[in-house]
Amino acid sequence: MAEIRSSARQASARARARERAAEFRAKQDQLEQLATDYFVATESLEEIAAAAEKEIATVQDRASIQSAAARQQAAAAITAMLEMGTLRREVADRLGVSLREIKKPLALPT
Repeated sequence: MAEIRSSARQASARARARERAAEFRAKQDQLEQLATDYFVATESLEEIAAAAEKEIATVQDRASIQSAAARQQAAAAITAMLEMGTLRREVADRLGVSLREIKKPLALPT
């Protein structure tokens, strides 16, 4: 058997080293891309949270306005019943609320 010459061994070793280095670089490139994807995603979390908070505040403001209008309508209905001469106890029974709830609308500005 003929011995492999030193230069042939070296060439083979270099080829294997280049192959491994190429695999390593490809893996590093993939890891870098995944890290970039991670940072982009985590940075967008702050933007998403800020947008959600803004929407929540808008909805809460709208609900507050609508609730105030509904309370005024309820107070106006109770006041109208009382102005018809209906007793507070009867209004409370008719509406299924406590007598305390009937006294409140009179204190509200109309």
